[in-house]
Amino acid sequence: MVKSVSPELKETIAKAIAEAERRTSAEVVVVVLPASDPYQSHLMSYGLALGSLIGMGLWTEKIVTGFPVLFGIQVAAIMAMLFVPFLGSLCLKLIPKRVMHHHAARRAFEEFLIVSRHVPAERPVVILYISLAERYVHVLHSRAILQKVPNEAWEAVVQEFTALMKKSSLQEACDAAIQRITRTLEPCFPVNR
Repeated sequence: MVKSVSPELKETIAKAIAEAERRTSAEVVVVVLPASDPYQSHLMSYGLALGSLIGMGLWTEKIVTGFPVLFGIQVAAIMAMLFVPFLGSLCLKLIPKRVMHHHAARRAFEEFLIVSRHVPAERPVVILYISLAERYVHVLHSRAILQKVPNEAWEAVVQEFTALMKKSSLQEACDAAIQRITRTLEPCFPVNR
């Protein structure tokens, strides 16, 4: 799982957004997260299951029969899942994709609500939300934009982004996506001079 976003990526995004704000009156926001959720409840469930299997095996073979020791094994397995990076990364691969996309979508809408609170209601807002662990990208926009730009335009941004991610870097895909968003917004929301 990706731990952080590189300074080069932050600089590329900042430059692309500055260019977008020169060309359109819409607010363009990019959110890139290593993961949308820590998935601790899932990790704890996997740890409990692993600890139960180990405890059952030890109890069945009569190696360990005392309850406090078996309980300690379960707690140790849960803690290992939460705090050993290798095990946590392995367990994240076991989480169903639909669950991960649900968490990412929820977080994307939370980010949109946070941004839209700080922008005047009449100003159009577009958020490019990228969650790396979930391999999830979504474009969210305000109602003002929905009235002038069809959803197909935003689906095209997502498709172009995912296609670029397969053959180039995250940095290039983000830059291209922001440029595409800017080209989409520019005719409908020109800069007021």
